[in-house]
Amino acid sequence: MAKYFTFVFLLIFSFLATFSCGFDCHLLIYGSDPKFSSIGKFWYELSPSSIQISEAIISRYIDPCSQFISLNCNPFLWHPFISSILIMPSTPTFLLCSIIFLFAYKKLTKSENHYYFK
Repeated sequence: MAKYFTFVFLLIFSFLATFSCGFDCHLLIYGSDPKFSSIGKFWYELSPSSIQISEAIISRYIDPCSQFISLNCNPFLWHPFISSILIMPSTPTFLLCSIIFLFAYKKLTKSENHYYFK
């Protein structure tokens, strides 16, 4: 079961890395600075309303500090955590995640084949 989840995440991150690389090449061809776009910019260019809706949902309904007034804390899920992920460069981040899931998938399939042929 873990092998299938790993394979699905490998496909998702590989697709995102390929699409993000194409987006960066598109920006480079049309005169942008030669740098990687951030994950947040990539997401905003794909669907600007979904990133704003996600921020509102996470900040209002998922963050435990906004759910329980008795905790007396500031919201911490979106602004320090998710926003720091959104400023990371998209293509190298998605490539790194793809490579990690590729190695995990290879390890899972190798271990199953090893036990199968014993």
